[in-house]
Amino acid sequence: MKLGFIGIGKIAEAVIEGWCSSDRKDLSIFLSPRNEMNARRLADKYPNVLRMGTNQEVLDQSDTVCIALRPAVAKEVLSGLRFDKRHTVVSFIPLLRYADLAAAVLPAIKITRAIPLPTVVHHNCPIPLYRSDEQVTELFSAIGQPLQVDEEEQLHAIWTLTGLITPFYELLGGLSDWTIRHGVKKEIADRYVANLFQSLAFAAQQSEPIDFAELASHAATPNGMNEQAGKEIREKGAHEAYRAASDNLLRRFG
Repeated sequence: MKLGFIGIGKIAEAVIEGWCSSDRKDLSIFLSPRNEMNARRLADKYPNVLRMGTNQEVLDQSDTVCIALRPAVAKEVLSGLRFDKRHTVVSFIPLLRYADLAAAVLPAIKITRAIPLPTVVHHNCPIPLYRSDEQVTELFSAIGQPLQVDEEEQLHAIWTLTGLITPFYELLGGLSDWTIRHGVKKEIADRYVANLFQSLAFAAQQSEPIDFAELASHAATPNGMNEQAGKEIREKGAHEAYRAASDNLLRRFG
């Protein structure tokens, strides 16, 4: 399979690393000249990755094209390119709606919007897909766990949650700092906090069906620490702060 990338930022770099370290050994990957340092590093590291001289050369060499441009420049860059009917287009751009994307890549008609995260480099990542066909779904299953989304507005609601990565890591950092202030060595505190929340998420993943309210209730034994902490944090409105931030992020999708 011949894969092209227009834009080589953090997400694209992680996706490329994920595919190159996956079981898919049939991939030839062509990179745009943007983000030269990233593109050259990937081309030097993997023999099946080539950096091209122009974005158009990427399209000419590729059958499936991943678009990983910043929203502010996406339409301008795409308007200068010649797509073909043979192209399958996969967009990682959060604020470029399907209709606008489809108009920009004509005459290509096989179009998918996808939400990979940097964790695809470890092949451990939910990947929501909108209007994906079997080939695209199979391709992403090599680096994560595809989730088919039926409506574009649903995709935007899910995409909104990716804006909570920074506050999530800040929460973990704050809890680790609190632990360190109480005498725990930094390396132990950091490892414990990371592994604690990973293990709790894993337990939720194994539930069938996943019921967060039930998991929270099960942990909150009467007069126990979880019951106390849950009550205090709810009363201080911490959860509402996350919902309010999500509402504000969702408005950016228009």
